[in-house]
Amino acid sequence: MENSREYQLYLEALDDERSAWGRRTAVRRLCDCKTEESLYYLNELIVDRYCIVPDWLKRIAREYYVSLCLEFL
Repeated sequence: MENSREYQLYLEALDDERSAWGRRTAVRRLCDCKTEESLYYLNELIVDRYCIVPDWLKRIAREYYVSLCLEFL
């Protein structure tokens, strides 16, 4: 699981040394994977147990999460 494309995109989204655009793009690409694993990682960005995700990124992740949930219905 740690070597998956979804996990790599999740790490890119968390990387605070990347530009805001790069982090946003990582979240979009994570949603584009359209897998249950990508849904899991989007949820992890929203829940943010360790308080490391900025609010603006949580809002973006939430929008993509809802969009992906609707596709799974």
